[in-house]
Amino acid sequence: MSLRPKLVEPSGKRAELYRDLPSGRVQCTACARNCQIGEGQVGFCGVRGVVGGKLYLLVYGRVMAGHIDPIEKKPVVHYRPGAKIFSIATSGCSWACSYCFSPETAIVTDEGIKTIAELYDNTLHSGVIGLPRSEIHALTHNGNFRSISKVFKHEYTGSLIRLRPFYLPEIRCTPNHKVFVYDSTIDNLVKRRADELKPDDMLAIPKPSPANMEQIDTSEVLKSEVTRIRKENTREAIWAIREERGMVRFGLAKGDGIPKVISLDPELAELLGIYCAEGSSTRMKNRPNSWVVTFSFGAHEHELIYRTEWLLRRKFNVEATYVHQDPETRLAIANSALAVFLKALAGPDKYSKKVPKFLLHHPSPDVLRAFLQGYMRGDGFTTGHGKQAWHGTTSVSREMTLGTWYVESRLGLLPRFYTAHNNPNYVIEGRTVRRHNDFVTRIMIATGGSSEVPATKVVNKERFSLVPIRAIETEDYSGSVYNLEVEGDHSYCASFVAVSNCQNSDISQLRKIEGIEATPDELVGSALSHGCEGMAYTYNQPTIFMEYARDVGRIARSKGLFNIFVSNGYDTPETVAMMDDFLDCVTVDFKGSGETGFVRKYIAIPNADPIFQSLLEIKRRAKVHVEITDLIVPRVGDSLEAAEKLCRWVCDNLGPDIPVHFLRFHPDYKMMDFPWTPVETLERHVKIGRDAGLNYVYIGNVTGHPDESTYCPGCGKVLIKRYGYEILEYNLDPKNRCNACGYKTPIVGPLSKSFAEDRFVPVLS
Repeated sequence: MSLRPKLVEPSGKRAELYRDLPSGRVQCTACARNCQIGEGQVGFCGVRGVVGGKLYLLVYGRVMAGHIDPIEKKPVVHYRPGAKIFSIATSGCSWACSYCFSPETAIVTDEGIKTIAELYDNTLHSGVIGLPRSEIHALTHNGNFRSISKVFKHEYTGSLIRLRPFYLPEIRCTPNHKVFVYDSTIDNLVKRRADELKPDDMLAIPKPSPANMEQIDTSEVLKSEVTRIRKENTREAIWAIREERGMVRFGLAKGDGIPKVISLDPELAELLGIYCAEGSSTRMKNRPNSWVVTFSFGAHEHELIYRTEWLLRRKFNVEATYVHQDPETRLAIANSALAVFLKALAGPDKYSKKVPKFLLHHPSPDVLRAFLQGYMRGDGFTTGHGKQAWHGTTSVSREMTLGTWYVESRLGLLPRFYTAHNNPNYVIEGRTVRRHNDFVTRIMIATGGSSEVPATKVVNKERFSLVPIRAIETEDYSGSVYNLEVEGDHSYCASFVAVSNCQNSDISQLRKIEGIEATPDELVGSALSHGCEGMAYTYNQPTIFMEYARDVGRIARSKGLFNIFVSNGYDTPETVAMMDDFLDCVTVDFKGSGETGFVRKYIAIPNADPIFQSLLEIKRRAKVHVEITDLIVPRVGDSLEAAEKLCRWVCDNLGPDIPVHFLRFHPDYKMMDFPWTPVETLERHVKIGRDAGLNYVYIGNVTGHPDESTYCPGCGKVLIKRYGYEILEYNLDPKNRCNACGYKTPIVGPLSKSFAEDRFVPVLS
């Protein structure tokens, strides 16, 4: 298994926008996510990381793109019209995508079968991003185990696709999540969106590269588990690990304990299987600092009782005490080291049982079969007769049953998995008893039950097994959804099926540290050499590389250039304060009018409140020209009510002269399933803006539309006639007053001499 790469030495330049936390982590303040970042980790944006307790801007001095653009492309239409500007960006992004799974989705990791929600809950998380507390690896489509670098959670309201494969647990994901399916024309796997799948498409179950482990160091297992137990009792002497003559025990224990090193062979695997079916580890009532292991059997299960007693003596050198209580016989072992060891490996009781992680990926079929033999002797069953006989397992622990399914699949068997939904309350002998759901695996067996019959719908390949989809359904959903970022292979297994993680590929989404080296002086020099009048920081969110942008901007201003941010506005007071040093203009991009349901689903932020707060803070303290854009997304982000609310807020808080641009959406990236925004929808939004009291409302991304142009609020004449990014007419005097009626406009600066030049020139890429 590969180890997760960590930042081990400074890269880029030390950041300024962060604060130290008492926990030893740092809190980045470059954007409103306020990521709390630990040593060697990076924040949500992927470009701000901690080394030596200090936060570094990892992309300082590295640009992904440098282009000459018309200022109108930003879009900015009231500041230095017709200007030629130099646009730059680094990698990294503070936005996210809705590319996710429901909470119960099972993930195959080197730490066992975990739900995706459990993975998030066990991270250090702030907002939508969770950073793993320690190394944990996910099984990928290539059969490798790769580091989980981030776990994402956000609120989602919309459709979920329910994939119901043969044999496997149900898979529930957002429609655009890509799943690996088999393409027979190339004899390989391809990625396909969940909403493009159809019944009989073959899903891939990767075969892991086995991780060989022949021995278990019991002292390491105990040390890890004791950190949890000691939260309830902090006496050092009780839980100190003592090692003597190859044995391990707790500090005040009277017995010898258990062997420090134990072979992971078929005998131990069988005993662990029996424990998973019949065992428990509990505190002793009369001695709260001591633990006892108990195996419970039917009084008639003599062979299994004797076998368990023999395995305990052989593997751990412990003696069991018989407790007879009709109709049950129990074996009890008062050995705290053994109890805590088994609790750590397989769980303390039937509700939290799990297949030990050491077994899940073990390469030996003999070891895996021995575990199943032990487990099925306790929790196995046989039903049916003749040609319809089944052998299976049942448990109230979903993790236990999923692990059992996985072990069986490792042996080339694909049992059916299903959930038996029980009435949570039922009455027995006059008492109301709570009942949990049962989780079941079943395998068809031959007549007489002597051997297994291969599952006829499974196709086995060298690197993966293939199972067909039995049914596909769609459901309405409102709640939390989750995703992983997995390094290297950029995939993981959701309910055992290979799926793509949220790997972002274009400039605005790229989290890798890439780009061309360029100092602030070099960037400004390049802008000047091309006759540019200003610098624009765009393509991704500029505040994530704020310190770099500030250093470029200061030099640019000293050389007579102006500075523009194209921003999502998801900022902090600290970033707004830094704008004072260099920024002249900002265009803040809303999506779907900032409506809460839209931004939660498609941007993965709780709400747009920080954007409004940033705009108020910019107005309060910074002498910056502001323009607003609003991307109108058909069907999901085109609410007239949300647009009216946004326009009234802008008018009331920023003033009626703030330009507002309603932009046409075009299908791209992970939103290819939406159409272009109808022009009629944009026109209705423009009317909403004007009715709200705004003097300057525009339509963007519709070349040739009349509402690309600027009109005089005084007389209605055309002030600036535009066609796309070209200026065809300019009817303002040197003081930017209307030539027809003298109305004073809020437009800043004269018409640039470069407005007729070629203003599309790629420089760096």
